[in-house]
Amino acid sequence: MYSKHTEIFGILGYPLGHTLSPWIHNTLFQLSGYDGVYLVFENERWKEIGLRPLIDLGVKGVSVTIPLKEWAYSQANVVCNASKTMGSSNTLIFRDGNIQAVNTDGTGAVLSITKSNPELLDPKKEKQILILGSGGSAKGILFEIAETLKKNSSDKKIQRKVKILARNESASKEISFSLGNPDWLHITSKEECMKEVDQYDLIIHTTPVGMKGFGGEPILDKKFFTKKHTLFDIVYNPLETDLVKEAKKKKADIIPGYHMLLYQGIKQFELFTNSKAKEKWIGKVESLLLKQLKSRV
Repeated sequence: MYSKHTEIFGILGYPLGHTLSPWIHNTLFQLSGYDGVYLVFENERWKEIGLRPLIDLGVKGVSVTIPLKEWAYSQANVVCNASKTMGSSNTLIFRDGNIQAVNTDGTGAVLSITKSNPELLDPKKEKQILILGSGGSAKGILFEIAETLKKNSSDKKIQRKVKILARNESASKEISFSLGNPDWLHITSKEECMKEVDQYDLIIHTTPVGMKGFGGEPILDKKFFTKKHTLFDIVYNPLETDLVKEAKKKKADIIPGYHMLLYQGIKQFELFTNSKAKEKWIGKVESLLLKQLKSRV
């Protein structure tokens, strides 16, 4: 039931046929008793249209997906540190005459990783993290990884190395520059990765390759994986991409992509509603989310 007091939220992007964000947010509204509705605003011309029609409609906030995250950041007059540092946002909030940009991608990713195995982000461990891709998602995730490594390093000495493997070298250099060109962050090549297979313990795939509706080959060679690796592919539809299937064949650990979808969505819900999500709501949404994804196979 909706009324004149119902607050409108939604998601911007194109294409959005695969999105589960409305399902997540509307379930959270229902569980929390919040008078809100979350809609799909699918259009490939948002950069031309702009945000004014949404604001005039009374929309209170939107999630933003590829390929609009950098554009979303440019539309805001109030930005969070992650958005400012990386020039990319996945959340816009329209409040008090302001357009506020927030990036919850990194928060969702780091929560997914630490809940799986906290050692994967231990700055004292002399292992390497490999980031595949240099787009908006990679930017948000790398910012939060940087913050986590610094926060958990008592002597400010970070032993763990992070490397970026991407087709767009200039975008990779831009990410490094945005983070202050730290000595623990490097740009690598496919050939170098294959030589350093044993030095990695966490691989994070941030590109849309493997997502339903997207073609192309993963940047990383499928022969790369071993049982000593953990693969976190942020693609969640399908539940298992070809990259995940190859890694599983080699007995690598897998962090499901839908975990990031869940946790970044929870953070967005909290920002939208100015409230804290209860653990029982999160558990309920996770089990229903997995059921929904399995039904789409």
